[in-house]
Amino acid sequence: MMRTALALALTFGCTPAFAGDAENAALIAAIAAAGCLVTAENGDAIARAAGLNDQQVYDAVAALYEAGQVRLETDGSMRLTTGTCQ
Repeated sequence: MMRTALALALTFGCTPAFAGDAENAALIAAIAAAGCLVTAENGDAIARAAGLNDQQVYDAVAALYEAGQVRLETDGSMRLTTGTCQ
């Protein structure tokens, strides 16, 4: 789920329609708690820990990417680059 949301957001350069500060903060906290890196193996667990549904994950990932708070790694993972993960 998380990998699909990330891929779609980055591929289509979508502007988040419904991402709010609470959703973004929840996703940031969940990614940081998982070691600052989202992979195919831990993406679904991170989304569950954040308490977000698929659409909220999609919107939050797009918002974080657009704000420069995450970056896509060459292996397809996503690294958080804000807060404690700098």
